[in-house]
Amino acid sequence: MLPTIPLTNDIVDQSEAAVLVDQIHPGKPLILSFGFVNWEQRPAFDFYGRVKKLEVTTGQVFNRILIRDCTNSWYHREIPGLGSHVDAVADSLRQLIARIQPSHVITIGQSMGAYAAIMFGILLKVKRIVAFGPLSFLNVEQALTYHDRRWLRVMLDLHDHPPPSLYADLPQLSRERQSTCDLRVIFGTQPDANAPESVNLDVLHAHRYGALPNCSLYPVPRSGHAVVQHLIDQGQMDAVLAKHLLDFDLPMGTSELPPHWQDWLNENMRQGAHALELAIILKQHGFSEQAIQLGFERLGGLS
Repeated sequence: MLPTIPLTNDIVDQSEAAVLVDQIHPGKPLILSFGFVNWEQRPAFDFYGRVKKLEVTTGQVFNRILIRDCTNSWYHREIPGLGSHVDAVADSLRQLIARIQPSHVITIGQSMGAYAAIMFGILLKVKRIVAFGPLSFLNVEQALTYHDRRWLRVMLDLHDHPPPSLYADLPQLSRERQSTCDLRVIFGTQPDANAPESVNLDVLHAHRYGALPNCSLYPVPRSGHAVVQHLIDQGQMDAVLAKHLLDFDLPMGTSELPPHWQDWLNENMRQGAHALELAIILKQHGFSEQAIQLGFERLGGLS
């Protein structure tokens, strides 16, 4: 039996709950938002304020379920109120979705939350998955092979104390379940200045997803792993969410590329990148045709 979960139109008390059903609007889209890791304190519910802002901006109403993993186990251990392992949580979410009766379901998350968004998106057969900087596996051997030790202790714990259900390779899970979810992976391409790696490891994981026929990749130049914070800092997050949650082009509020994007365009063209590929990336980030054209013109007439 599904535990009773409070239904509320505002997040009043976040001190204990691991899951909150924020709104009920039958027939409207449902967003399942998964929180990211926090080693110092209880992880926060994610994308709450940003999605509310998007509602005000566009007039679209969403149902929302916000979930966080307070054990930082990449959502493989108990989520109080939903279940003790992944398959149990997925069953509870199916029942909640049936109660809400949305038009369709979108999962979203960043980092650990992105892994959960993809995992549960596949298991629940949602319409769309929006994942910012996700891992693609939780396998110790793969992590050591690819020199990705960032969350190795989590992988070791899951290996040494396996939960009843464990999904350690999400591209493989997608293939096994023959998933047709519209998977969108947004990831930074710049190496972390504080990390020893000479490449951004998120690129590796993104390209493992990119081999799936239902996946689209959205690289974010000048960003490291914290791609959501980068987009917020650059004033682009609202436009990115509008695009991926609503297929809505929110104006960027500028008719030209910001200086750091113009520098990025200049550098990539200098290194021989194809103009069409760069134009597509700029468009994916919400820039208008006018701004993109002007950016190329500032290269010396390229278009």
